[in-house]
Amino acid sequence: MLKQLLKYEFKATKSLYFGLYLALALLSVVLGVTFRQEHALAHSTSFQNLEVILMIVYVSVILAIAVLCFVNTIQRFYKNLLGREGYLMHTLPVTETQLILSKLLTSMVWVLCSGLVGIVCITGMVSIGVLDAEVLGTENWDRWMQLCGMLYGELGAKFWLVTFWTILINLARLVSLILCVYAACMIAHQFPKHVMVAGILAFIGLNIVETQLDKLLGTNDVSMIVDVTYRVGYLFCFAVTAAIAAAYFFLTRWLMKHKLNLE
Repeated sequence: MLKQLLKYEFKATKSLYFGLYLALALLSVVLGVTFRQEHALAHSTSFQNLEVILMIVYVSVILAIAVLCFVNTIQRFYKNLLGREGYLMHTLPVTETQLILSKLLTSMVWVLCSGLVGIVCITGMVSIGVLDAEVLGTENWDRWMQLCGMLYGELGAKFWLVTFWTILINLARLVSLILCVYAACMIAHQFPKHVMVAGILAFIGLNIVETQLDKLLGTNDVSMIVDVTYRVGYLFCFAVTAAIAAAYFFLTRWLMKHKLNLE
């Protein structure tokens, strides 16, 4: 049933993201072309104005994608599970765990896809605007493999291990952040007359508690991670982040199971 929930979630949200992704990709190509023509038309006031307008639109689309990720995470959870749509969702033969996981996985996928699309589009824009076709054409797979080998030799295995742990911890933090939003939504649901205020205060309060816990345990101390026992430091940081995420998850699940009020 979780698979069906995920299919429904992606179907309900994909049009919003794909439209912005397409706009960002097209703007990246257009801006790349304008950068390439910048030297030839540098004295044209109209061209300069066009370039400024395109950059403003480009940044606006990037901000729109970031805002959409945050707003959609809240909206899909609150309106779909705690609003009018909740009457239907909670009559389905699914558990609270499956409902929460479907929202969590969908939000994570869109956040990660948005970040990847942003990196690819910016890289493409720079490549079109700066790099010459001759330079790109002379680079082949063997040379890239040689470059990767040189980087590995210079940086060593420790660099890649640290990179792995950094990615893993940040993924855990993303999960924790989304679940913190869900927990705040469930707390706010207990105060139907002051939902927005209660949600904001709950989110701030949960983050304050989490920050103080990080300070107490030292998981936000960089020196603890990069010392000689960096493996233990990263493992401890990941374990704490995962434990906080689990606490948010179980709080959300408990409130949904025992304190849900759709009247």
